[in-house]
Amino acid sequence: MVPEPVNTPAETRVRLKGGGYAVLTLADVAVAALHTPENDKYDVLAVVGGKNVPALVLAREALKGRDPWNTNVAEMALRDLGFSILVRRRFDNATGEPVCLTREQINNSSI
Repeated sequence: MVPEPVNTPAETRVRLKGGGYAVLTLADVAVAALHTPENDKYDVLAVVGGKNVPALVLAREALKGRDPWNTNVAEMALRDLGFSILVRRRFDNATGEPVCLTREQINNSSI
């Protein structure tokens, strides 16, 4: 049985931080990736043209300076357009277990 081809859309809608939505296109992301440097200090990276670029920064650049609602929205939009996403996981040094933050810790974080 031959698998059916996956259709990747040329554009997707992105919720913006200031309210409303914007259209994010595959072409805009490709052009933005040329000008977005790799930076491994971010926890969510998109793989574009062999480069690992921060998903949030890439989406912001592709949206011409408008901010996506949050990193998850940027990640989902880039994934919709067919890009691979890398997510860094934090582990507790003492136990080796994945770190799970409470909602309060997340809301009070500066990142």
